[in-house]
Amino acid sequence: MVQLDDALQTDLKKLQRNPPIVKMPRIRDLLNSHPLVGALPAAVRDPLLSNTKETVRGQGTTLYREGSRPTGIWLVSIGVVKWTSQRLSRRHCLDPILSHGSTLGLYEVLIGKPYICDMTTDSVAHCFFIETEKIEELRHSDPSIEVFLWQESALVLARLLLPRIFEKMGMREMRVLIAERSTMNIYIKGEDTEVEQNCIGILLEGFLKTENLTLITPPAVLLPWNADLSLFGLESSDYCHTARRYQVEARARIIFSGQQGHRRQRRHRVQAATTTNQKHSSSYPRMPSKERPLLSVQSEGSNMRRVAALPLRDAAEVAATAQRRRKAMHLQEEDNSSDDSTGEQVIVRVDSPSMLSFRLS
Repeated sequence: MVQLDDALQTDLKKLQRNPPIVKMPRIRDLLNSHPLVGALPAAVRDPLLSNTKETVRGQGTTLYREGSRPTGIWLVSIGVVKWTSQRLSRRHCLDPILSHGSTLGLYEVLIGKPYICDMTTDSVAHCFFIETEKIEELRHSDPSIEVFLWQESALVLARLLLPRIFEKMGMREMRVLIAERSTMNIYIKGEDTEVEQNCIGILLEGFLKTENLTLITPPAVLLPWNADLSLFGLESSDYCHTARRYQVEARARIIFSGQQGHRRQRRHRVQAATTTNQKHSSSYPRMPSKERPLLSVQSEGSNMRRVAALPLRDAAEVAATAQRRRKAMHLQEEDNSSDDSTGEQVIVRVDSPSMLSFRLS
């Protein structure tokens, strides 16, 4: 034991005389690695980075307090923070911790209302602060950026309002949920909306009324009329509402999360991916295809039904035109069959093969 203690003391003295060099990441790299900054276009990202303030806060430092005027947002790059609130219930909150990669205070900046909770560092935290004015400039630079900012603000808001559902999810999982299984809708005054089964709505801005004329102010959780509040831990919550229909009193922005939102978002994503692939492929030179072309034609049965629905004179013209096309295709097929090596084979797809009849030789 004495020899081991001497060895440790010797290594400690060597470490003190020649401490290892710790290379800290560059500020720009830390900012670009944050999900909010990294997702922005370069044209708006660079001006934002030049107006960002770096700060390192020790454990137990308050970033902002509930009820205070929002002065900006906090990007947590390293470390964790803890939230507390007098209004929001923490009875069912097991772990009121927000990890690195969180964007704090964004919702309050967008809506222009006081902070809805206290944010305190739960460890040494490396943060970046961006003033409200810069966020407003970023918000009005492009409509798509504004939508992205509202989606980003809904991440922390969902953790605060629905801790039983979302507190076990990491910020990365939350972003995937918002991106793939959520839709954001804007309603004008006089419209009605409803929350479908297996869906959750969060009122981000605007005002709603229920059937019993209860005024709903943001932020608020909107649930289907037959939802069991005990499953969400919201039995006595004043910011959770259930109703068959919600009437819009002022322009409202609602984000829906659940199965319906997933289907709508997935359909939109497939269409966008198809368009993107078409645009992307058009930038490359067209290469000759080695596969035989696939033509789609209607079967004789569908043609006969269409001809029968036309007047007699028009039907005769259509039939004559179809006969000329068949002869032309037959002649072309004979020309191609004479030399398979030089011609290009054609596959004909028929839309209703069950109506075809083949003559046996």
